[in-house]
Amino acid sequence: MAKIIYALSGQGRGHSSRVMAISDELRLRGHDVFFCCGGTAREVLESRSETVIPVPPLRQVVEKNELKMIRTLWRNGRRIFGLNSIVEQLVDSFRGINADLVITDFEAFSPRAAGKLGIPVLSFNHQEVVTKTKYKIPEGCKMQALSTSIAINLVAPANAVHTLLTSFYFPKVKDPASTTLVGPIIRPEVMNLQPTIEDHILVYFNQPGSSEHVLDEFVQTGLKYVIYNFPEELAHYSSENIVFKKPSIDGFLRDMGSCRAIICTAGFTLMSEALYLGKPILVMPNRGIFEQTLNAHFLVESGYGEAVIEGDLSSKQIQNFLSEYSHEGIRREPVQCGNEAAIRCIESVLDEYTESAQNQGAKSLTGITA
Repeated sequence: MAKIIYALSGQGRGHSSRVMAISDELRLRGHDVFFCCGGTAREVLESRSETVIPVPPLRQVVEKNELKMIRTLWRNGRRIFGLNSIVEQLVDSFRGINADLVITDFEAFSPRAAGKLGIPVLSFNHQEVVTKTKYKIPEGCKMQALSTSIAINLVAPANAVHTLLTSFYFPKVKDPASTTLVGPIIRPEVMNLQPTIEDHILVYFNQPGSSEHVLDEFVQTGLKYVIYNFPEELAHYSSENIVFKKPSIDGFLRDMGSCRAIICTAGFTLMSEALYLGKPILVMPNRGIFEQTLNAHFLVESGYGEAVIEGDLSSKQIQNFLSEYSHEGIRREPVQCGNEAAIRCIESVLDEYTESAQNQGAKSLTGITA
């Protein structure tokens, strides 16, 4: 069986949810999996008693639901300029594992270390849907699409032997020989939920400061909201219809499984899990992050929910959304998860890139199945 280094972005919890689901299945099939990450992902994995090879995380700066590009570059500048040092440290850590494959879920430094050691790299993420599939760019989004594509290409590995994309929508891939597209990766905890419909609306924004400006709109609707990932200073906010909850995987899953609808930023993982459970979604993409704009566009196009692309969320938009997307009216076909297809693709890459293939150097990848 293979030794696999699984590197992942340290930003948010979506990457770690996907990675845990896939790594658990790989281990059941006899593979050894080692993790490499920093940030929130490292905290999540270490809370499961996993040993993690540390790497500095790259982070986006988002305020009031908008990406701050200059501040993002400034925040990550030291790590970008320290690239060679970070990669050499990873080379030292990776060398002792003698891995057969490095899988990277949008982690920037591990593919470079793998390249120095001659380890094949599989790129497995959702972000590269932006750069490796064909779709019509929504009106007014060309510059946003361009800047996001540049950022994705800087982080995604140029040396990947194959790219595995996960998505709840399925545009045509540009190069089927080098790219496989599968459904969303759903963690077992979500698969095991029995969805119910209670009276609360689940709210989750990927940056704590993103929720502050919509609280008054929530109050005006008179509906019940359960909000996660809020700034601590808002805990005193007084309203009978708003409940703030601190991070809890079990608590969040219960509230997601029983909610009537979800309001969230347009991050891929939460959207996928909500759609798997048949929950209507109202999304507010982080402005400036085209991946989220694209997610929102395909959400609306598929008939699973609504999106607020421009401006701030209003109480009227919430009321209209709930009127349009009642549980009687929403499409009920659950989104099909891509877990098994992803595992088949990973094992196809492993079969193709054996130790002897590594010693021969780079070669074209053929026969990848999903």
